[in-house]
Amino acid sequence: MAHSVKRLPGLAGVSSRTLHYYDQIGLLKPAGYGDNGYRFYDRAALLRLQQILFFRELDFSLKEIQEIIDEPGFDVLSALECRGKSLRRSDSGWKGPFRRSTGRSYT
Repeated sequence: MAHSVKRLPGLAGVSSRTLHYYDQIGLLKPAGYGDNGYRFYDRAALLRLQQILFFRELDFSLKEIQEIIDEPGFDVLSALECRGKSLRRSDSGWKGPFRRSTGRSYT
């Protein structure tokens, strides 16, 4: 089932402008275009968008995300392990605000 650029923002929580930008920079290409010019996204594109949004939540840059998921031997677990090590070394990232608000550390 294909999703249009009008419908996908509601499903994924991103704006249509974001989808257009991801297409422009080559991060997320649509599966095709309708007669009306709308972009359509298939299951593979939705899975890629899910990965992009996941890595964005972990504060990866769009350039880093593209390099990671376009790598021929892309492995989600390896990428996450690498990011986790980086976060622990810098003692920053998503767990910092949680630690400050609760006094707990989850490393």
